[in-house]
Amino acid sequence: MENSSMEYTYENVRHMVEKKKEKNGWEFMFLGANIDAIGEAERFGIQPDRAVNFHCDQKGTALNYDALSASIGLLRSGKNLTSAWKKDIEKDYKKRK
Repeated sequence: MENSSMEYTYENVRHMVEKKKEKNGWEFMFLGANIDAIGEAERFGIQPDRAVNFHCDQKGTALNYDALSASIGLLRSGKNLTSAWKKDIEKDYKKRK
């Protein structure tokens, strides 16, 4: 299939996200550069404490990888994820805004 792309509405994606959260216990995190990440995440059914704005450059991207790596490690060890996962990204975003 050379072009198997599909289009989804916010409602379609929101339904898929909610289904995975409820049925499979999935966690979703939303990272957004040059958009309102909190607002967009909410449209997809992702809580505000799981969304963050960041600067789309080398430093901002590195902070994202660090935060996601730590968060995944935490979840895989059976611990709960708190909103602290994004503190360094938010600090950098506010500092350089």
